[in-house]
Amino acid sequence: MRRFTVSLSVIVIVLLGSVVAWGSGTSAQEPFATPGPGEFELVPGQIGREVAGGLVPEPPAGPVYFGLLHITVAPGSVFTAPADLSVGLNLVESGELTVRLEAPVTVTRTTGSEEVAAGTEFTLGPGESFIWLPNVAGELRNDGPEPAVQLLAFLFPTQEEAATPLAGTPVP
Repeated sequence: MRRFTVSLSVIVIVLLGSVVAWGSGTSAQEPFATPGPGEFELVPGQIGREVAGGLVPEPPAGPVYFGLLHITVAPGSVFTAPADLSVGLNLVESGELTVRLEAPVTVTRTTGSEEVAAGTEFTLGPGESFIWLPNVAGELRNDGPEPAVQLLAFLFPTQEEAATPLAGTPVP
């Protein structure tokens, strides 16, 4: 009986060792991914890439409402904004948008940054962005034949004021 117990113990140890050795080659100890060009690792398993950003020299005074909008802009649609206290990070996801601002602006292109003079029209394509600074009037429109999609992260001095509709031209 003792020989059977010892033999059974040896078999169990060998089997456990085999399972541990086999399992170690397939465990989740490998890294999730390796950051590619323009990416960085936040912590293991989290890869990041800055999509859009810029400097806001004077953000709106607090308290502020912080929002993120996903906007589909129909062909021929025009958005006209008066100078107000909001600041917005505008990123084109698809399509093209034409913008004219009454202040100089830095446009982040897929190829690098570009300085645009006040009152000058510029067109943005997918992956391109700019920051619409406070107290700057302007216009954003879709001159193309296809809808454009824009992501807009914005800060506005209060939630009540942020809900005030702005001027726009509806499309039939």
